[in-house]
Amino acid sequence: MSQFGMQMPGGQLQRGPTMNIYTGLLALAVVGLIAACGYMYVQASKLSPTGQPWELQKVNESTKRAEIEFPRN
Repeated sequence: MSQFGMQMPGGQLQRGPTMNIYTGLLALAVVGLIAACGYMYVQASKLSPTGQPWELQKVNESTKRAEIEFPRN
């Protein structure tokens, strides 16, 4: 039957999943996103007035601009 390009039923079940280029690229993208999130966390905590990355900058209401105060080491 294989000479006509036909496969036996259930033949796919015997083979396990294989990694292809798309799963490799997906894994690489996930690693890159995790690294980018870590980098942004560190940079936000350096820029924050209290050292916490979730803390927002003070905004001057008259000019509508952020008053960025860099922490002193």
